[in-house]
Amino acid sequence: MLSLEIGELLLQLGRGMLAEREGDRLTSAQWFAILFFSRANVFSRTLSGLAAYQATTRGTASQTIKSLVQRGYLVRKKSPYDGRSSILSPTEKARMRMAADPLASVFNDIDALSPHKQELLRDILRQLVGQLGGEARRQAVGSCRDCIFLLIRRLKAQEGIQVNFFCKCIGMPVNEKDLELLCTSFQAKTGAASHWTGGKRDEEES
Repeated sequence: MLSLEIGELLLQLGRGMLAEREGDRLTSAQWFAILFFSRANVFSRTLSGLAAYQATTRGTASQTIKSLVQRGYLVRKKSPYDGRSSILSPTEKARMRMAADPLASVFNDIDALSPHKQELLRDILRQLVGQLGGEARRQAVGSCRDCIFLLIRRLKAQEGIQVNFFCKCIGMPVNEKDLELLCTSFQAKTGAASHWTGGKRDEEES
């Protein structure tokens, strides 16, 4: 069966990616945590955000964060949006480790694919991730640019049209430079993959 062969290839890819880290002083969970905090937006760089991303408990995520903070890979700051939580950010030490990521070659190979193939691969994998967990389905993490909660406001200004971005889920504005970052509140639009340059969004103009 072709479906079985594809599944086995995905497993082989996953095992191979983990094997690349053999002998490293960071565990796979710690690597993925650093990767997440390096790619996530400010609203998602929390203990809860990591737990959702890794599909694990808050206790397990807390232990991972604690070890990375102690080893100088993460810094913890009080969240300006929620006084009950903290925002985790990667340090320069973490960024240096990510620059030497042994999986960079895999990401480079994916980047060499055409934009259409990359979007198709992303959407298929996103759907498969969403099937995991039985009744407690995992929420595939994605970026604002193709999320149903992104609201684009085009406002007339003296210098022309001013474009603002707003998240309807968290009720907060989003910086344009953050549209490509991961968000744990993400929900993909149904149907075919949307394109940032040509896809439609909810829009307001005044």
